Amino acid sequence: MSFDFKYLIPKKGAVILFSILIGFASLIAFLISGSPVYVDQPVFGEFHDSFIFHDENNNEINSEDLSDKIVLYNFLSTDCPTDFNKCPFRLEWFKIKIYNELVSNKGFEDVVVVSSFIDKYPDLNHRMKQFRVHNNLDAEKWKFVTTDYHPFFDMNFKQGNPWLKKDTLFGFHREAYLMTLLVDKEQQVRGKYFTYNFGEVRRITKEISLI
Repeated sequence: MSFDFKYLIPKKGAVILFSILIGFASLIAFLISGSPVYVDQPVFGEFHDSFIFHDENNNEINSEDLSDKIVLYNFLSTDCPTDFNKCPFRLEWFKIKIYNELVSNKGFEDVVVVSSFIDKYPDLNHRMKQFRVHNNLDAEKWKFVTTDYHPFFDMNFKQGNPWLKKDTLFGFHREAYLMTLLVDKEQQVRGKYFTYNFGEVRRITKEISLI
C-alpha cells in the first residue's frame, strides 16, 4: 500500500489564512510592545494683558478669572443653527463632540467654552438667555459673552491675521468668526480650528489632551 504525500501539503487557502493570522498577531505584538509617543501642541501666540467681556446677565468677566481653565474661544449667533449663513459653526456637531463628550465629562473639569455672540440685535442679552435654555447649556461650562471682538484672534498666524481677513467661504465679516482657539492656562494659543468642518471639531477632542 502506497501513501500519497500530497495530503501532507497544506491547501493554498489554508496557507494564506495562516499567513494573515501570523501577520496580524505580529502587528498586535508590535503595537503593545512600544511606548506611546506624544507630540506637544505648538504655541501660535500668547496674550499678556487681561481683557473684559460681559455675559448675558451683563455680569463682568475678566479673562484672568479663567486663568485656571483651558479655554475654547469661538463665536456664535442666536440664529444658529436655523440659519447657517449667520452661524459660524455647526452647533450640533460642536455640542456632541465638545460639550457632551468632553466638557461635561469627568476629568475635563478645567475645560470651558467661551462663545462671543456676533449678533447686533438690541435685545441680544434676552436672545442669549433663550438660546441657552433652548439648547440646555450649562453657564459654567459654556459661557456666553457679548463682546464681538476678541484679542486672542487678533494674531498674525501663518496664513495671516484672521481678525483682519474677510471670510471668503460663507461671507462672514471676519475669518475669525469661523474659528475656535484652544488656549492653555498660561494664556497661550495652542490650537486653532475652522469649526465649520466636522474633522476639525473632532481634532479638538484629540489635541486638547496633548496640553
